[in-house]
Amino acid sequence: MLSKNCDLWNQLLSSLDVIEDSQEAIDAYSAGEFGKDKREEYLAIYGLLQAIYVQQDAVRNLGESLEISISLEDYPPLMQIRTIRNESVGHPTKREKKNKPNSYHFITRMTLCHKVFQLHSYYADGKLKVKDILIVNLIADQKKYISEILISIVNKLEQEEAAHKEKFRAEKLASIFPDSLDYHFQKLLESTEMKEQNELGSINLQQIKKSLEDFRETLIKRGIELETYDSIRYVYEQIEYPLNELEGFFQISKKEKDTNIDDKAAYIFAFFLEKQVADLRLIAREIDEDYSK
Repeated sequence: MLSKNCDLWNQLLSSLDVIEDSQEAIDAYSAGEFGKDKREEYLAIYGLLQAIYVQQDAVRNLGESLEISISLEDYPPLMQIRTIRNESVGHPTKREKKNKPNSYHFITRMTLCHKVFQLHSYYADGKLKVKDILIVNLIADQKKYISEILISIVNKLEQEEAAHKEKFRAEKLASIFPDSLDYHFQKLLESTEMKEQNELGSINLQQIKKSLEDFRETLIKRGIELETYDSIRYVYEQIEYPLNELEGFFQISKKEKDTNIDDKAAYIFAFFLEKQVADLRLIAREIDEDYSK
């Protein structure tokens, strides 16, 4: 379960948050009116390109946290955006590439505006390249291809979920709780009010406890922890104490384990346990219905 892997879980949460936050920055640039002076334009373009770059990294790390391989190299427009970011605001003063001459870059001040800027690139071999960077195109490409990647991640997760449900479709969680469970609870309640019925009460309690343990183990086989469903986790948290107290109450020999409850308290615990297990059985049926869709 992903939430049990602290590193991947935190990476997932961080990636989702950064994808959203960086999009806020991109949207702010698109909606903004810049141009009061060049300082503001520089701040805006530096922020935009950094937000775009960080968003790409976040999407790639999102896939990694879900064990879904995402290669930005499969999207040449995104790689071109990364190059523009690095050359203009990321590492403009010296770009080193293997088997290629070093390059040095800067944005020409007079060309910088909300929609476009010109990037000058000088190379160690004496060459000069001038690029007109259309900002609106960068934003459009970012939106298009990041959306494609996110959709592919969602599709992959939906496929995995469908395969998981298909695998366990015929196995009903509700069937883990036998029809005889109601009988066991009836006898459990009776035993709390009858003298010399410790053995009978203990036997029926163990049958109930076995169903609860079988349910937990079946969930684990499906790759599900109790914490996956808050409702299931809550039930197991609620029944732990009454189960322990009833086990102590029904010990055949009081020398084995002392109990701090009387028969009235035992009846209340047994009644409470029955209601909690009834809720758990209802949850099991709801999960079965979800898996059967």
